[in-house]
Amino acid sequence: MQEIGVGDIHTHTMYSGFTKYKFLSFPDSVTTPRTSIRVAEKMGLGALCITDHNTIKGALVAQKLNKDMVVIGEEISSNEGEILGLFLQEKVDPGLSAEETIEQIHSQDGIAVAPHPYSGHCFCVGNKMNILKFDGIEVFNSLHRDGYSNALALENCNGHAKLGGSDAHASFMIGNGYTLFNGSSQEDFRIAIKNRQTIHGGKVASLKDFVNYSARVAYESSKTIMKFNDIDCPMSSRISRVRNSRKISYLLFSLAYAFSPLPVVCTLLGDRVLQHKGRRVWKEQHDG
Repeated sequence: MQEIGVGDIHTHTMYSGFTKYKFLSFPDSVTTPRTSIRVAEKMGLGALCITDHNTIKGALVAQKLNKDMVVIGEEISSNEGEILGLFLQEKVDPGLSAEETIEQIHSQDGIAVAPHPYSGHCFCVGNKMNILKFDGIEVFNSLHRDGYSNALALENCNGHAKLGGSDAHASFMIGNGYTLFNGSSQEDFRIAIKNRQTIHGGKVASLKDFVNYSARVAYESSKTIMKFNDIDCPMSSRISRVRNSRKISYLLFSLAYAFSPLPVVCTLLGDRVLQHKGRRVWKEQHDG
C-alpha cells in the first residue's frame, strides 16, 4: 500500500515582517523557524512550506534544521495579488505583475500557487486564478473562517491542483489546513502538485487560536523589547531603531494588551468584520 504524505503549503515565521491594519502595525508572526519545525515534526508532516512575506530568510534558516521536511517558499506581493512560490532557489521580488511573478517562480523549477484567491481581507488574484499559469490553488485556507472565501475558491478551481494550507501565523495553527499526496518526500509532494494528484483538507482556525495568536504577538514583542530574544528578524530590527524612552511605552502597552481582555475583544470584533467581508465577496461573485 502506497504511503500517504501530509504537507502544509502555507506557513509563516517571525521573518515575515509586519502586518498593517488602519493605523496599527504589528508583527505578522512571532514563531521561530525551530518552533515551526518542532510542531510539524510532532504532527508527522512530510512537507512544511515556509512562505514568509517577500522573503525566504526564515525558510533558509528552517531548512538548515530539517532539509528533508522544509520546503523553501515565499508569499510574494505581486501588483495583482499575493502569490505563493514553493520549492524556490532564490527570492522573488515583490511588485511585479502576476504573470512575471509566476514566470520567475517557474524559472527556478518552482511551484506557483494562488493563495486564498477570494479573500475578503487579503490582496488576492480572484478570478485571474484560472487565466494565469498557476500549478495549484489554495482551495482551503484555515484562517478564512467566513465560510465564503474557501467555498468560492473550490467552486471556481478549474484544472489546477486543489491544495490546503494553514496560513499559520502561530505554531499552534500549523497543520490546520493540509494537502495529502502519494509518497513521503518533498519531490513526491512537488510531483503530486504538478500532476494535480492532491487532496485538500483541514479545519478552520478557532477563535481561541486567534485570541492566543493576538496575545502571543504582544507578549513576544515585549520580550524582544527587553532583549530576551536576540534573533535577527524584522521585529528585533525595528525595535532596535526605537528610542529607549519609547521602548518603555511600547513595553507597557504590549504587556497590558497581552494580559488583558483586549485579545478576546479584538478577536470577536475582527471575526465579525471578516465574516461581513467574506459575505460581500460571495455576493459580488454570484450577483455579478
